[in-house]
Amino acid sequence: MTKTVRKLRPADFWKVGEHESWFSDMSEQGLHIYDIGTHFAKFKKGERKQMEYRLELAKDKYISNDKIDLYKENGWDYIASDRYFHIFAAPTERKTKEIEVNSVEYIAVLKSLQRKMLLNLLVTVGGVALILFVLYRFWFLDNTKILLLIDGGLEVTLFLAVINSLYIISAIKSWWGITRVRKKFIEGELIDHHKPWELSFLYNKITYIFNIAITIFALIIPIYQITKIDHLTLPNEDTSLPIVRLESIENNPHLVRKEWGNYVSVNWSAFAPIIYETLENGEEKTGEWTDPNNTYTPIIYSNIYQLRFQFLVDPLVKDLVKESNNESNGKKIFTDTTHEKFDQLLIHEGDKVNEFIFVKDKAVMYVSYNGKVKADVIIDQAAEKISLLTNK
Repeated sequence: MTKTVRKLRPADFWKVGEHESWFSDMSEQGLHIYDIGTHFAKFKKGERKQMEYRLELAKDKYISNDKIDLYKENGWDYIASDRYFHIFAAPTERKTKEIEVNSVEYIAVLKSLQRKMLLNLLVTVGGVALILFVLYRFWFLDNTKILLLIDGGLEVTLFLAVINSLYIISAIKSWWGITRVRKKFIEGELIDHHKPWELSFLYNKITYIFNIAITIFALIIPIYQITKIDHLTLPNEDTSLPIVRLESIENNPHLVRKEWGNYVSVNWSAFAPIIYETLENGEEKTGEWTDPNNTYTPIIYSNIYQLRFQFLVDPLVKDLVKESNNESNGKKIFTDTTHEKFDQLLIHEGDKVNEFIFVKDKAVMYVSYNGKVKADVIIDQAAEKISLLTNK
């Protein structure tokens, strides 16, 4: 049984000389081309042979019988067709004749390919423009860009922008390459049938691997993120989660947790492998006929992030301050306070709500508290909880 070998093509289709040289070198290694696709060529493994190959650029994949007969009469065997060229081969020792190229027809083919490449370029540019518009709507108009990035949801759009930008580069390269081929042909320059292909192959290989890697990340990240996202009722008991709990700070035997509005949301992003959002409501029960208008009902809300990169810490802290100001439609003053257990501690003491931003290593914790407990108690609890994210 003949073994089939698939190999990545060494260059873009319009690099005729590189392909012809590559096919010849493969035949000397016992690999003989029999089919070709957009990215890969298929070879049959056999005896080592010295072969010559000729590629004819074409408007489409289909080739006429008359064209095949013309090459056959001059000693060339038809092998296969790509979307844009036809492959012919002959053993080196066979007496073959070069096919005289019809200048008018060939220039028309090149012009048609130029138009196709230009259309591909325009379509790709349109796609990138649409993606950039989406990014503009969700990114540039948002006042908290880093917070939006860390919370996830923009990674796929960014990856798509990168992929399409690479396609734009490839389309420009193809259009310009065909333009040069056409110009050289008009000037009477002959194709070098043994042009070195190694450098083009290295570039094509690196580009192909990079594109595949970006595409895989673009597919895996949202799927993985979906598996990590969860929204749960916050457990009554204190857990190993890095969350400041009402029970741990209130120390009030009459305080019970309300049955509704207590949750913990779990999230993940490429920039923050651990993200929590929590809300906990409590109510003081001192008697059966407690006046609901005077009932003590503390609330604690928090956002916790364990970042992947240290350089994101400061921008995230600034965005958390902006987000707090956006929600209040005002300007809050966060006081930067020195504390031995934190790298940074910001505090805003309001009339009813106290807000804290704790930073330690790559962990950032935002806490908003409405209740009677003093700030020092919350700070001590936050120091204990944030250590669960830093192991320090």
